[in-house]
Amino acid sequence: MQQVKTRRKKMSVDRSYSPYEVIRAYNDRGMMKWGAFATGELTEAQNTFEKEKKDDKAIQALPHHLILHLLNQSFSNQVQIKVKYQAKDKLTEVYGFVSEFINNQVRIKSTDKIYLISIEQIIDIN
Repeated sequence: MQQVKTRRKKMSVDRSYSPYEVIRAYNDRGMMKWGAFATGELTEAQNTFEKEKKDDKAIQALPHHLILHLLNQSFSNQVQIKVKYQAKDKLTEVYGFVSEFINNQVRIKSTDKIYLISIEQIIDIN
């Protein structure tokens, strides 16, 4: 059995009607001209998807006993920590040292301010 090679016929548009040489000699690049539009739309869709994915990501709070353990370790060893806590529908991060425990709150000293944070509001510690 012999393979038959088929040639793809190039479509062309008759532009002989035009008085301008530039239009008569124009060679259409086909789908190549749409590449930039497709790439732009794809990039925009991916950026939107990533933004929605970040917004949808549920914040998993550390277990209460682990938060207490990490706060205690920071206090005992005087190690700087980053505390992420929820206050007034806003997620806030504080860098500093645990200086004191008061009832159900912890006092954290940062370089510019002293924060008194309820332990119940703490979501994450690094």
